[in-house]
Amino acid sequence: MLKKGIQSSIFENYSSSLMSPKLIQLSHNLTIAYFELMKLIPAKHTLMKAMDEGKIQPDYPIIETSSGTYAQGLAIVCRELNIPFIIVSDPIISPSLRSRLNSLGGKVQIIERSVDNLNIQTLRLSALKEHLARSPQSYWPAQYDNPENRRAYSSVGQTLLNEIPQPFTLVGAVGSGGSTCGISEEVRRYDDRMKLVGVDTFGSVLFGLPAGPRKLRGLGNSLMPKNVVHKLFDEVHWVSAKIAYKALWELHSQTGIYAGPTTGAAFHVARWIARNHPSENFVFIGPDSGHRYTDTVYNLEWLKSEGVDINKPYPKPLHAVHLKEVQEEWTYFNWNRQSYEKVLSQYG
Repeated sequence: MLKKGIQSSIFENYSSSLMSPKLIQLSHNLTIAYFELMKLIPAKHTLMKAMDEGKIQPDYPIIETSSGTYAQGLAIVCRELNIPFIIVSDPIISPSLRSRLNSLGGKVQIIERSVDNLNIQTLRLSALKEHLARSPQSYWPAQYDNPENRRAYSSVGQTLLNEIPQPFTLVGAVGSGGSTCGISEEVRRYDDRMKLVGVDTFGSVLFGLPAGPRKLRGLGNSLMPKNVVHKLFDEVHWVSAKIAYKALWELHSQTGIYAGPTTGAAFHVARWIARNHPSENFVFIGPDSGHRYTDTVYNLEWLKSEGVDINKPYPKPLHAVHLKEVQEEWTYFNWNRQSYEKVLSQYG
C-alpha cells in the first residue's frame, strides 16, 4: 500500500545505491568524492541508453575488455537486467574479481601475453573484435571511446556544483578519461574557473610519455582513449606505485577511508596542492573501495616486498618544463588546457 507524503529511501536495486559519491571533508580546503564503485556509473548509463535506443538484444551478450572495476560495474548491471556478458581480460585481473564476475553469470576470457611484443590491451581488443565478428548482434559499450562514458558523470558534476564552494580544483586519476573529463565538462558549463589536475603514472601514454610497464594499475593507459579530452587539463602529475601505496596507507590510517591505490595517487597530489594553496578549494576522486587490496597494499609485509617504506619521507616533486624531463618518482607539468598535439609539438 502506498503511503502518501513519505519519501522512500529504499533503492530499487543495488546499482542505484552506488550512483553518487560520499563527500568527506579531510581538511578545511580538501574534500574526497568517495565512491564504492565509481565505474558502475558509466556502465549503467551506457547500457540503459543503448537499451533505450534498441542497440541491445537480451539474448546476445554484452562484450567488454577490462581487468578492473568497469568489469565489476558492468557485471552488476547485466545481472540486474538479466543480460549475458563476456569480459575479455588478462592475467592482471584479481582472482576475487574473476570469481565475482563468474558468480554474476559472466564469462571471463583471459588473454595471455604474447611473444611478439604486442601490447596486452591491443591483444584484448583484438579478441573482443573476434567475438563481435562471430556475434554481430552483441553490444560493446566501448568504455574508452564511447562519449557516453563521459556524459554519465554529469550528475556527479552537478553534485559538486551544489556542494563544493566555487571555484574549486578537481584532482583525479586518468585512465579512460571518463570521470575527470566528464565531471569537468559539466562543471565548466556553469563555472569555467574550475581547474582540472590529472594524475597519471609512468609507462602510460596518456600525456606524452612512451609506453612501458605499469606497476600502478587503475590509472594510465597504453592506448589513447578518445574520452581523454586533453584541452580540459590545467596540470598533469605522474606518480609512481610506491608513492600511491604509501599515500593510500596514510589516507586509511589517518581517516579510516578504505580505498584503492588509484585513490592513493589522487590523494597524494591533491593533499600537496591543497597545502600549498590554503585559500583555494580542492576535491579529489576516490573511485573504489579497498576490499580488493586487503592482502596487498594494506599488508605491511607485501608493501615491504614492493620496496615501500611507509615511514620514509616523500621525494620532492620535479616541475618539468619539457616532457623529456619527466622522471620518477613524481613529476608535474603545466598542461595549460592545450591539445595533445600542441603540447607534444612544443614540449615533446
